[in-house]
Amino acid sequence: MHRYLLAAILCAVAPAAPFGFVQTPGLPSAQELVARHVTAIGGEAAFKAVKSMRERGKIEIAAQGIVGEFEVALARPAKLLQRISVPTLGQFEQGYDGKVAWSIDPQSGPALLAGRELTEITDDAWFDAPLHPPGRFRLLETLARTDFDGRPAFKVKAVFASGVEQIEYFDAEKNFQIGWEASRATPNGILPTIAKFRQYKRFGALMLPSVVVIRQLGADQTMRLTSCEYNVVPSNTFDPPKPIKALIK
Repeated sequence: MHRYLLAAILCAVAPAAPFGFVQTPGLPSAQELVARHVTAIGGEAAFKAVKSMRERGKIEIAAQGIVGEFEVALARPAKLLQRISVPTLGQFEQGYDGKVAWSIDPQSGPALLAGRELTEITDDAWFDAPLHPPGRFRLLETLARTDFDGRPAFKVKAVFASGVEQIEYFDAEKNFQIGWEASRATPNGILPTIAKFRQYKRFGALMLPSVVVIRQLGADQTMRLTSCEYNVVPSNTFDPPKPIKALIK
């Protein structure tokens, strides 16, 4: 549901601009598509009642024979911690505490994120991103009716307040957001990335995609969500770990 990207294995912030929903004749507005999606996942009131969430599941990169577990914790207004644990490789971690962003790689060690990586994780961490609040987006525009991941869909251009752009897809029949396409900063440089959200299921009060497939460099990374807990994440979960604190001046 969130824009987070667990891709550890595989720009400067632009000035603010007025926010706008752009209406394309003959197509539902982006505002309407967002509203349909929010209703489909359980409604704005149910979503805003959640102050934090912890998602856990399995991760697989079949092309590389990699199988492991992932955990994602999020909290309002914009805190994020995501971990991937792979028995043969170790534990990968990315986090953002609202000010500082970091990564820990078992091969390259701890690092502070800056530049485009910092911009992207700041957007990823914004808890209300699925609601597409005006303060976080400068533009939402419906571009076309198309097909995406085998489903009839509406294609929407989204420009975050940070200046980062992505193309989002909303199911034309079921209303859920079913994916996005964007360029993402990775250890291998800026790469074209596709995320597909599949098999929405109910986890407590909300409907979430139980399968997320992320494609980079021609390989699919598949995450299968097995549990989601609400309002149980301790605030210190997002504190930078000791190796990161040592890098903060």
